Amino acid sequence: MPDRLDRIEAIALNTAANLDKLTQVTAAIAASVAAHDEQIEKLIEISEANTREWQQLRKEWQAYLKTIRPQ
Repeated sequence: MPDRLDRIEAIALNTAANLDKLTQVTAAIAASVAAHDEQIEKLIEISEANTREWQQLRKEWQAYLKTIRPQ
């Protein structure tokens, strides 16, 4: 009977260790996803800023063209 209890205890310890490892992996993945989300948000902000700048440059260029080209 002690052999059986020893095996059960070993299995329980192994299971607990595996759960700890899975918890660590899950935490690492969650942190990675959060960092990735932040990067995406920053890229969206940059893209929006670039779009606004290009729209402004387009307006300025059109205004300039009107000054050198009679309508």
